Amino acid sequence: MPKPNTKNPRKENKVIAVTLGDPQGIGPETIAKSLAAYSPKCSLLLVGARRFFPVSGIPVIKNIGEIQPGKPAFLDIESEGADASFVWVKTAVELAVRGEVQALVTAPVNKNKWLSSGLSYRGHTDFFTTIAKAGAPAMFFWSPGLKVALFTHHIALRDVFARIHRDEISAFVRRVDAELRRLFRQEFTYLLSGLNPHAGENGHLGNEEIAEIIPAMNELQKQLPLAGIFPPDVVFAKARAMKSAVVIAWTHDQGLIPFKLLQAGDGVQLTLGLPFVRTSPVHGTAYDIAGQGVADPSSMLAAIRLAESLLH
Repeated sequence: MPKPNTKNPRKENKVIAVTLGDPQGIGPETIAKSLAAYSPKCSLLLVGARRFFPVSGIPVIKNIGEIQPGKPAFLDIESEGADASFVWVKTAVELAVRGEVQALVTAPVNKNKWLSSGLSYRGHTDFFTTIAKAGAPAMFFWSPGLKVALFTHHIALRDVFARIHRDEISAFVRRVDAELRRLFRQEFTYLLSGLNPHAGENGHLGNEEIAEIIPAMNELQKQLPLAGIFPPDVVFAKARAMKSAVVIAWTHDQGLIPFKLLQAGDGVQLTLGLPFVRTSPVHGTAYDIAGQGVADPSSMLAAIRLAESLLH
């Protein structure tokens, strides 16, 4: 862990910590390709084990004060015990909580490795719950063409229905809206997806819409821009045709299948509810192509660009 720069902190120089992710995945490669394609005005602090990074010439530092404005640097951390990718994320989070870095960009990790190493977190978002400002952090997916917020994420599908309550829905949408206004400084319009086919077909295909979602919608429409509730097979196309629209999806796959199908190249995950900016690419470790030099860096590059834009 680097020492805090207490004598001469570079508050004017924004720093983005970029964690390498699973070293056997495509994270290090996509980060290296992103650095070759883009030179951010912020400083980038790469957090991981230097031996896993495929590019030389980036200086290794021991003190945050050694970072040069607009230049990349490497925090070389070898790990024993817990999964290395978790140690790197934990280190970056500690730096962010202390204010030494202002944003995190995280390369993908292997959730099974985290659990197998004895950790209780099923990924980044579960770990971020321990430092969220109010309530659980929200998984939000951003792209120029489509924006989606997930009401639930890493839970079994059979457990979703027990979470669909009007008060929780209202609180979630308000929390998402407050965070998006804070980060982007603009107004968004919300579209609620139906939970059941055809949004329940007036109760013939499920009553969650009538009993919980529509009452929440009626309450929310008094407070913020909300276009209505739409069947799941319609809502994403409708949102793409609108300006600054956000789909509220109820499950992980309901939201991410269309998002990744339509926006995988420029899509970014943005975690809402944290005391710092955190983005990540929308792909996984991609072990099947790791080490072959063929990984597409577009989503990682978009994650770095978005993090930087939110800091300014």
